[in-house]
Amino acid sequence: MNVVKKLLHEIFALLGALWGRGWSAIANLRRRIFRGRLADYPIFVLDSDIPERNPQNPLWRDLLSFGKEPVSLEAINDALKKIASEPETKGVLFLFKSPSLSIARAQSLIQVFERFRKWDEHYRALDSSSERRAKEVVIYIEEAGMAGYVAACGADRIYMTPLADWSVIGLRLGAIFLKDALDKIGAKADVTQISPYKSAGDMFNRSEMSTEHREQLNWLLDGIYDELVGEISRGRGLDEAQVRSLIDQAPLTATEALDFGLVDGLGYEDQLPKYLGTNADPAAKILHNEEAAKEEPATLKLYPKVRKLLLHRIEENSGKSVGVISLKGSIMMGSSRETPIPLPLLGNEQMGSETVQQQVRAARENKGLDAVVLHVDSGGGSALASDLMWRELVLLNKEKPLVVYLGDVAASGGYYIAMGGRNIVAQPTTITGSIGVINMRLSSAGAFEKIGVNRDSVQRGENADYMDGDEPWTPEQRAISRKGIEYVYGIFKERVAEGRALQYDQLDPICMGRVWTGTQARDRGLVDELGDIHLAIKMACNLADLPTDGSVNVVNVPTARKKRLAAPMEAMAAAVSSALGLSYVRQVDRLARSFVAGDWVEVLGNERHWLLASWLPKIK
Repeated sequence: MNVVKKLLHEIFALLGALWGRGWSAIANLRRRIFRGRLADYPIFVLDSDIPERNPQNPLWRDLLSFGKEPVSLEAINDALKKIASEPETKGVLFLFKSPSLSIARAQSLIQVFERFRKWDEHYRALDSSSERRAKEVVIYIEEAGMAGYVAACGADRIYMTPLADWSVIGLRLGAIFLKDALDKIGAKADVTQISPYKSAGDMFNRSEMSTEHREQLNWLLDGIYDELVGEISRGRGLDEAQVRSLIDQAPLTATEALDFGLVDGLGYEDQLPKYLGTNADPAAKILHNEEAAKEEPATLKLYPKVRKLLLHRIEENSGKSVGVISLKGSIMMGSSRETPIPLPLLGNEQMGSETVQQQVRAARENKGLDAVVLHVDSGGGSALASDLMWRELVLLNKEKPLVVYLGDVAASGGYYIAMGGRNIVAQPTTITGSIGVINMRLSSAGAFEKIGVNRDSVQRGENADYMDGDEPWTPEQRAISRKGIEYVYGIFKERVAEGRALQYDQLDPICMGRVWTGTQARDRGLVDELGDIHLAIKMACNLADLPTDGSVNVVNVPTARKKRLAAPMEAMAAAVSSALGLSYVRQVDRLARSFVAGDWVEVLGNERHWLLASWLPKIK
């Protein structure tokens, strides 16, 4: 039987190789016929949020997108690899139209550009007869905001519209405190925290920032600011002291940015073809000076219009696969869900323990996956849900290597679940840690009294009102809360000690709710390496004894979805409502139903110990 299986495998592999070569020949024949339609610079327009991974949309949504490419870091990476292999292109042009980026994802985009240059160098070496120059990355920015400009510093040339400001003005973090407002309406927040550094509840029971909260924000800003300055310094060839001085002078006019070497030229989008043309004067920095642009303008076309015309190269395929599981949002019990508007403490995306457990089990049982990369982007949530997810990830890691990549933020429960992996990769500015616990309840007796509402109840059991009472906690109940969070915190530290090979008794100085940048976390043993998800994939390949030359397939592990008989009708209704501009009405309806169904009570009322780090900085 094994001999038959092996023979069939070889036959299918041969058929696949023949099919691949045939398809490649047809694609390249088409390229030769329509060669004149190629562009010198394929264009990518970045004007919205840029996620790490391609969205896992339902089939009906993909069908309605009419083939539009998702603009994610994953999609950009794959596209630049194709462009690097095409001998006729001169580079790639990105139009930055106020894209939504964090500094961590800006650093990931810079690393994509670095890979593009390595791919180009590799393919130029293969084409020994060619004397073509190295391809370049050109970025045109309409507004020079902080994270967008940091990403642009990974380009070979930066151009900016003449009336824009260079608005890299630095970093600022603040917090809102509601205690005095709650006092006025007669409400009171009971908060138990493992230490003052676990400050998620401070907004409800404090009037101002605690010393520990301020200290933590300062070391986070120091780490992120150093990274910001360093990226600009490396990208623009400026001294770090000079960069800090320019940030202190910002906002700068476009002309000042040009004079200080922060950009390479000024002009408008329609003038780029002439400026990037074959005979353009490289010394001409003002694009709106038409005399500076010579003949033979460069051809610029959107990437989707030239994608099928790029040279198709046959690449080796090892037949091995690494799966990627992406987990994003607040952690909660039950099924994953998404609300149309952000909810307090929760945001608008919640990953449910049941959904994640099914997804991880699917990866574990999938014989076609040789290793798995877990991509985490979460500020935490339910302690119990985090532990259930962690357990499934531990079981997965026992059967095949699991490497964890931390995106913008992996704190509290987001870091807890990362303990199931063998290695952890983060960006230098990834918000990491917050190893701690908080418990909170809002009592509203005073508020009801102020508006003349009387509530009465009967109960059995001294603490039946522990999480659902009108009056503040009694001293005995506060002691129960303290005992509970200390127990959960001890379990959390056990996970960290085991997962990171650290001494349990020496963890408190880096735990107790403290939050770090990725660089600070690496220096404290909470992270192994700094880099993007491709470094995590490479590490997973090494652990599974797979080749690291790009011949391993990288596939997304699909999100488990509940099966519903009404799914086709739901998809049709969604499509119709979108076409009629009624999507907002549907979103409000869904939100109202979630409240009526008791989801809010389920999420906040039944959970005792949250790992949530809701105050974490969102620096863009």
